Amino acid sequence: MIILKNQLGMEQLNIVKSLAERSGVSFETAKILYSRGIDTVAKVKRFLAPGKQHFLSPMLFKGMAEAVERITAARDMGETVVIYGDYDADGVCATAILYYALKEFGIEANTVIPERADGYGLSEKLIDEVMEQYNPDLIITVDCGISGYREVEYIQDLGVDIIVTDHHELPEILPQCITVNCKFRDQEYEFDSLCGAGVAFKLATALIGKKAERYLDFAALATVADSMPLIDENRDIVVEGTRLIRSANARTAFKALIEAAKVREITSTALAYSLAPRINAAGRMGDAASALRLFLSDTPSEIFDLAALLNKYNIERQVECDALYASAKSKLLEKGADKRVIVLEDSEWKNGLVGIVAAKLVEEFTRPVIMFVNKDGVLHGSARSVEEINILDAIIQNKEFLEEFGGHSQAAGVTVRIENLNAFEEGLNKYISERYGDEVFVPKQEIEDYIEDEFSISFARELARLEPFGTGNKKPLFALEVDRINPAPLKDGSPHVSFKTDHIDMIYFGGAQYEKLLRAPVKKTLVFEPNLSSFGGRESLRGYVKNFEVEVVKSRDLGLDVFAKNLRNLRKTGGGDTAEYLTSLEIAAVIEEALSCPYGTLFVVSTLKTLEYYPRLKHLPVHLNEPRYKNLSNCIVLALTGGDISGFKRVVFLDNPLYEAKRIKGKEVCVNADVSVRDMLPSVDATREGVGAVFTLLRSRDGFKATCSFDLYAGGIAEAAQISRYQLIFAAEVLEELGIIRYENGRMRYDKTVKSDLASSKIYSNISGRN
Repeated sequence: MIILKNQLGMEQLNIVKSLAERSGVSFETAKILYSRGIDTVAKVKRFLAPGKQHFLSPMLFKGMAEAVERITAARDMGETVVIYGDYDADGVCATAILYYALKEFGIEANTVIPERADGYGLSEKLIDEVMEQYNPDLIITVDCGISGYREVEYIQDLGVDIIVTDHHELPEILPQCITVNCKFRDQEYEFDSLCGAGVAFKLATALIGKKAERYLDFAALATVADSMPLIDENRDIVVEGTRLIRSANARTAFKALIEAAKVREITSTALAYSLAPRINAAGRMGDAASALRLFLSDTPSEIFDLAALLNKYNIERQVECDALYASAKSKLLEKGADKRVIVLEDSEWKNGLVGIVAAKLVEEFTRPVIMFVNKDGVLHGSARSVEEINILDAIIQNKEFLEEFGGHSQAAGVTVRIENLNAFEEGLNKYISERYGDEVFVPKQEIEDYIEDEFSISFARELARLEPFGTGNKKPLFALEVDRINPAPLKDGSPHVSFKTDHIDMIYFGGAQYEKLLRAPVKKTLVFEPNLSSFGGRESLRGYVKNFEVEVVKSRDLGLDVFAKNLRNLRKTGGGDTAEYLTSLEIAAVIEEALSCPYGTLFVVSTLKTLEYYPRLKHLPVHLNEPRYKNLSNCIVLALTGGDISGFKRVVFLDNPLYEAKRIKGKEVCVNADVSVRDMLPSVDATREGVGAVFTLLRSRDGFKATCSFDLYAGGIAEAAQISRYQLIFAAEVLEELGIIRYENGRMRYDKTVKSDLASSKIYSNISGRN
């Protein structure tokens, strides 16, 4: 579903107009900024000029003065200090920031990074190891500790002081120690969305002042890696950090990572999708310490070796994730994806990877997903959610079934015993079903605006000023409506296609699989992001297609296209008919049963006229040729010709198609035998003379630009020869089936060597038999 974000009233549009004039930006850009809460001239100027000049004082944090005082005492008394971090990119970067800051401050700290096998946060087992190895006087946590009040007490009982620095949500019981967290409401520091490394940077600034700015490269990487919103101070951190990483004096560790990842341009996107996964891969593969060594080493050869190791881990992680995804998908389809939340468990899965796969399943199925790793009956899980659903709230409402939990609105960790899993799943499903409406579970894509004029390079340049893009400041997407387009592969065999529109030239990566749908004679809405590139001093602008929707409404051209597809279906054969042929009354009962669950039923029609018989289904989306949503929600497909329908439990043909429904195996299939598609087809001249007239015409037009029978009609052949459009489509489909004509390289070709009897055509035999 495409959603227009900027549906502004007249009063708001007047504000936008004034904002544009007073800020020196275009009306279109001002509208985008306004929709993102940048609604004053001061806010616009601040947003368009991010940087360290906007940094807030670290002393606005509650607990910061006490933390500085205790760390200063540790330095002055020569105490042993341990930094206790976390195994993800945020935790590793936060540890590096504080290590370097303390070194500058005069403390040679020791560092501890738990591995995933140790569990998240403080643990008594690891604390004992720290005590035995370092016998510290002071432990400072980064990116963890706020939920560990028991472990803090344990440390204090051992006679050790502790400072907790964290950014996670505040639990009901806080640790009784010096604590620095951006989430406190009763403090002067008001920005609550720093990552753990962001909080560590603030502590570093409190200790060593502006010298801490040399560590903004770590803070920038952590901010995007932890999916923090790129607004306010996070925006300043990422801008300054990427500037450091781009500079000639960039840290050797970043140079090595960039080389290993083959990154061409340093942007927030490159940090998020190229560098961060390599740091996270170390923790996911059980060697988070190697990522920290990369950042702390001062030996170039070791640094480049470690970058290569992290690159290797990332490749291994990708392979394992692919296997885990396949396993999870198989389990899901076997179990059935018929609830508002997906809960899966397996004893063979890896803790470090389930979160990645859960996020992928959320994107595919548009609902929360929790994946558990079963260890001797105790299940440790990672939860991920769609944007509108606060999964942590849902978990809290069912905490009586859990051993422990924690996290954010979109991601959480959960531990449950196997005997409580079903009750937990049912409780989650009940809470989410009752609290959230159907619209939350529909795949959606927000756009800034519909494009009606040419997309200008000057507008694209202005949009580039909104960078860095990421969570909380997504790259602007736009939409434009087109009819028939002619995609062409970027090169022979390429899965990517390009095509022109009246507004902007397009590239669709992976779009070759949708080529027939893109060519279909129906209105399409393309969602794209503008991409401005420069080569040899020349700028070029193209739209990168991210998605598209097809508007399936009655039209003469769509009727012709569907007619052609119905004819082609006559060529399909198969054995072992397993479909159940029902009356209209029986189909009505099937529909009611199917609609009791929002997932799992695919309704199929061969013509749009069929839908007139089913007002009960008018709320369902109608797709052309294949289901466009992957989330297995109930939907209607007109002229089913392909797509992945493996996850649907039931396929209901609302009319009796020309082909045998037995082709669909492994699921419940039923057909309305009372509604005949054959009777709804337009009349054509199914005689040898009727087909012969079209044959004579097409033979004379050998080489005509066309890729299918519909192109022949669109090209005006039928009109010029005074042949009805349906007659042209019918005869051309027959001639193609017989091999007399074919389509290659965008042209229709007549093969004079082929001699074939009309009776051998299944299309001709079926239609002539009807007449």
